[in-house]
Amino acid sequence: MSAPAPDAEVSPAAAGAARNERRTWAAALLVAVASGTQVAAGLAYGSVALVANGAHSGAHVAALAVAGAAYWLARRNRTNPRFAHGAGRIGDLAAFANAVLLALAALGLAVEGLSRLISPESPDYPAALYAAVGGLVLNLACMALLKPTTEDLRDPSGDINLSAAHLHVTADAAVAALTLAGLAAAWRLGWVWADPVMALVGAALIAHFAGSILCRAGAALLDMRQTPALEAEVALRLRAAGLAPVVVRAWRTGPGLSAVTVRLEAPPPEAPEAVLRALADLPGVSRVSLDLI
Repeated sequence: MSAPAPDAEVSPAAAGAARNERRTWAAALLVAVASGTQVAAGLAYGSVALVANGAHSGAHVAALAVAGAAYWLARRNRTNPRFAHGAGRIGDLAAFANAVLLALAALGLAVEGLSRLISPESPDYPAALYAAVGGLVLNLACMALLKPTTEDLRDPSGDINLSAAHLHVTADAAVAALTLAGLAAAWRLGWVWADPVMALVGAALIAHFAGSILCRAGAALLDMRQTPALEAEVALRLRAAGLAPVVVRAWRTGPGLSAVTVRLEAPPPEAPEAVLRALADLPGVSRVSLDLI
């Protein structure tokens, strides 16, 4: 027996996804405008640093576009029967892809930092500082736009797609701040090693952020059990209804949504209806299955 939860269609998860989709596209538009402005200014004033920073921001536009497209696809396929447990995990797949891009960015930044540490260069410090300040302000604005509603970014029931986009701009803001410190030290104190060292620190930070999202999104895509509290609540409700659960499993199907499967000891003929009644008002459950094997 398998059936959607009675309240799945009116779950607040859909409203939250719509809100997050709007914020993601707004952040993408903001970064796109800033990126184009920096490239244009760099070309007009002959600043390679500004052109490079604008091109780097363009990569963030692509990452945010992937996140926004995932929301759109999940919304369009919300009732598509080809998705056994709904289309909510399209966002998890997008988060995984963005985390891979973030990890590659960390690798590229580390290689560049090591290269500059071995063969120091003297950049155009005023232009580079201006680009770093602009990048920091831009990413702080995007961080505010993309801040997850949940306080715990590791919450397995949260929106991993939004968390990935948020961590993406957070990592870039951190790198911009480290770059400011490194450039200022190199320019004013003559510490030419400070800028590449800060790049290496930033690479390590980005790699940490990428790893956290890869673990969360990977666990969701592999249907790993991440909600022991929900499983315990399901078992408690079933026992209160006079049923004897032997196995209770819950796994994520999308932001704020989980599927539940249970196996009962000596299930009575009315077990399917009894299970649905017991779990009817359980928040966040999009599908309930009774394993009769």
